[in-house]
Amino acid sequence: MKVFNIIRSQEWWAHKLPPLLAIGYATALMSTQPLYKVALWLVFLLSSLVVGAIYVSVINDITDLEEDIASGKSNRIQQIPPKFRWIIPAACVLLGIGFGYFIYPDLLSCLLYLLSWIVFSLYSIEPVRLKNRGILGVLADGCGSHVFTSLLMVSSVSYVTKQPINWIWFCSAGIWALCYGLRGILWHQFADRENDIKVNLNTYASKVAPQDFKNKGILLVALEIISLTVMLYEIDLAAPVIALVLYFILVYIRYDRYKNQLIIVMKTDDRPFQILMADYYQMLFPISLLVFAVSLNTVNLIILAIHVLLFPYVLWLALYDYVIYAAAIFFKRFRMSGNNNNNNNI
Repeated sequence: MKVFNIIRSQEWWAHKLPPLLAIGYATALMSTQPLYKVALWLVFLLSSLVVGAIYVSVINDITDLEEDIASGKSNRIQQIPPKFRWIIPAACVLLGIGFGYFIYPDLLSCLLYLLSWIVFSLYSIEPVRLKNRGILGVLADGCGSHVFTSLLMVSSVSYVTKQPINWIWFCSAGIWALCYGLRGILWHQFADRENDIKVNLNTYASKVAPQDFKNKGILLVALEIISLTVMLYEIDLAAPVIALVLYFILVYIRYDRYKNQLIIVMKTDDRPFQILMADYYQMLFPISLLVFAVSLNTVNLIILAIHVLLFPYVLWLALYDYVIYAAAIFFKRFRMSGNNNNNNNI
């Protein structure tokens, strides 16, 4: 639909929201409150983040318009007459103020929610426009998209479940979110590198040769994995660890069937690719937590069903790959068994 194209929902709905919900689910499961009693608040937080994501997407297109035209890149905001373009972000700001009103008096959560709006405004809008200021733009995007929003989930869910904030969980989730967020924006910048160079846009990736970033990418993902390990230790559940094993099986399946390259930030060639850990964060991590929640109380099955309905695409692709690969192994062994029987009969 045209409206979803304008707000660029395909770029953030299934990619950025499920990992944030996973942080919310995990924080709720650390409390004594049943997850289903926190579900409506999670819907509220999800809605507040959706409004913020729409704001970010639209102002980014508005402020990128001249550069996109100069580089020959399409820009969806061109579909809206100029005098109406700021209506969407203005409406989002008003809704954001409303969400902030209901988050109050949780001051830490109010601050984190406000910071995500401030950082993304500074990222896109002149005269600051951090997007055009090298590494500052990368940090701004990583913090706005992932860090402040992940920490908002921890602080707000802790507040409504009346549990003290687990600061080890809080800090490790923040570092993990920063590393994963930086990998996300760097992937986007390196993919757009040629267009940005055409219009002399001062992004970090436009000033760094891809081959010179490889070691930095390895350090970034190493820190991310260390932070994730601490997070899994704090969650102290078997389900997300089992899900991690299933994720690496999926990585192997896709390499074996499709020759997918596993990348940290940048592609090395034109083969199909998968970004390291993306399917775990976007699918297996949140679903594993919900499956555990169902084992505690079957009412949580409603939350699992809603989650799957909201974010079906990545899950069905994974299930397809698991089933097709398992079927291929079964039929291969069946044929081998049949051939062996024939040889024995001879």
